[in-house]
Amino acid sequence: MFLPVILERDLRTKRPEGGVINAVEVVQRDDGNWQVNVDVSWKNPGMRTACLFNIPEIKIYALAATALRHVVTKYDYFGDIVVKPKKGKIGKYLI
Repeated sequence: MFLPVILERDLRTKRPEGGVINAVEVVQRDDGNWQVNVDVSWKNPGMRTACLFNIPEIKIYALAATALRHVVTKYDYFGDIVVKPKKGKIGKYLI
């Protein structure tokens, strides 16, 4: 499934006044790594994949815990985060 992308700078430094992150998913990819999908109030409704700060390349994490920590500390998001692991990929990749 391919989603539209959003640059990390739009989530951190260029977030519009009153803009909020509505939902966050940390999704495990087929390769066992993790990516962050977000739904934001200032763009059309729907999930978007978080990319690097200023390059439209998907930001990938080796551990789900690292992705979760990044969402909380860098995006200032303190709501519910949905974690979607792939069947058979849990093992060492979850924590």
